Amino acid sequence: MNNKILVLVQISLIFVGCSLSNPNQTEDVIAQNRKRWERQKIVHYQVTQKLSCFCPPMTREPKIIEVDQGKIIAINGVEMENGSKMGKTIPEFFDWIEEKKVRNPFIAEYTFNEKYGFPNMIYFNMEEDMEDEELRYFLTDFKVLD
Repeated sequence: MNNKILVLVQISLIFVGCSLSNPNQTEDVIAQNRKRWERQKIVHYQVTQKLSCFCPPMTREPKIIEVDQGKIIAINGVEMENGSKMGKTIPEFFDWIEEKKVRNPFIAEYTFNEKYGFPNMIYFNMEEDMEDEELRYFLTDFKVLD
């Protein structure tokens, strides 16, 4: 009798554990990491961004993005006067993830930096039957600057 109760308890715990890892948890993970990032109050940083996609080679080259006060001020050491659309700030990556997620992608995957909360890797495959529309970003070599 005790063995049956033990087995039922274990099965119940498995179902509870499975229900905790539902699709809504992904949104919670995004929100939790955005909050972790915002709590850091980092205003001046550098990060290498690499886009993997079926797009022109120039767009796939890694870019060292320097951000200050929420604006991209340099790419690969070259100063930008009015920001740049050749990269994204960390908050822009969070916004981009949320925008894509709303469109119900076929595959959406993310990993986040444990210390700072910014995305390390973002992958979207928006449609199952469409080829060559997948996008994957890698964010590496993060540094807080003064």
